[in-house]
Amino acid sequence: MTKSLYIHIDADAFFASVEQCLHHELRGKPIVTGRDGSVSVALSYEAKALGVQRVTPIHLIRKQFPTVQMVASDYYMYKIYSDRMIRIIQEYIPQINRKSIDECSADISDLCETFEEARLLSSKIQNQLKQKLMCTFSFGISTSPLLAKMASGMNKPHGITSIDPEIDREHYKKTISIVPGLGWKISHKLFDMRIMTIGNFIEFYPRVRKQFSIVTDDIHSQLLGLAPLRYDRQSTQKSMNRARSFKVTQNYSEVFGQLMTNFEHLMRKIRAEDFTCKSVHVGLKNADGEHSGESLALPVHTRDTDIIMSHMKILLDGQFEEKRGCRYVSLTFSGLRPSGGSQADFFGEHEKREESAELFKAVDAINQKFGETMVTFASTLLKPKGLGSHIDPKKNPITLRHDLLPNETENRRVMYPFLGKI
Repeated sequence: MTKSLYIHIDADAFFASVEQCLHHELRGKPIVTGRDGSVSVALSYEAKALGVQRVTPIHLIRKQFPTVQMVASDYYMYKIYSDRMIRIIQEYIPQINRKSIDECSADISDLCETFEEARLLSSKIQNQLKQKLMCTFSFGISTSPLLAKMASGMNKPHGITSIDPEIDREHYKKTISIVPGLGWKISHKLFDMRIMTIGNFIEFYPRVRKQFSIVTDDIHSQLLGLAPLRYDRQSTQKSMNRARSFKVTQNYSEVFGQLMTNFEHLMRKIRAEDFTCKSVHVGLKNADGEHSGESLALPVHTRDTDIIMSHMKILLDGQFEEKRGCRYVSLTFSGLRPSGGSQADFFGEHEKREESAELFKAVDAINQKFGETMVTFASTLLKPKGLGSHIDPKKNPITLRHDLLPNETENRRVMYPFLGKI
């Protein structure tokens, strides 16, 4: 029986690479995206070389790595680059499965019969991506999706790595914790059982199988290079979060304005994806960095603006202490599920809610048309001061967007990357 061939494509330091592509002055420099939030989101390879870690608080990076340039995340452009990445790949692999904004995979058995053919195909796609997007991508090839994903991370950046389980055995020596899908808890339980490497996991799997669920059967099978025993279904997203850090303020209205900005962002997302939510969580950090957080369950699954906003305000009022100040606020919608049609009319105000839904549908259409938030709640106009940049703006100006093309405006940009002046 002929084994299948799978390919996994992973962008290298994607968000940071896009910023360096758009802003030539950042090329070759250590940069971190996420200046508009509380932690680092993505790092350039130059920043990684200095020892910067992902999800490090921004204020610590400022102190420990003064040469690192921080930039605000531009998710609008990241999405454009991601869509363009998929379109380029689809010219060679029509049935590509998008795994995330910077990863995709496919069964290429119908396109390639051998590893060598798969490597040639990968090289063509890799060169096209580099030429058209000016970003690098790493490729993994194997006889199972899991091994292909692992291979894509073995020779970053701009690598093409294949794992033929009938020949290659080097990956058996790697620690079991790198295997996607096992998770931190299972990995540590395996360590306690003296199962330290992938080879140990395969060799002693009968003992492992007695301790864990049937999910590990699929991982074991794929580590042997066999096809998946189960196929991933697109799982429904369970929660959404938006968090922002800012200069310490004791002004309640400013904190509320930032929370409302977070609220608007999440409401646009659940409306766009036709979700409802069941609970709301608000988290704060005071001037001393002490964190607090509380949740409230909603009466029903809903995306009604008034209901969610009222619960959100109760949570903020219960935690905000003017004397202690505030420097961070987060908002989380949990218990997400598809709406499944109209929501329950539990207050007898169905017509009013329908009118509200139509209003926000129109607002979303306006904001989508211009690519930015053009219509917003008045309460969002008063917000805390941003953190700014820790680098001297005279010597290192805060990064701006790329030069506008003809007929572009700051709020309406064309849906393809700008690759520089010709």
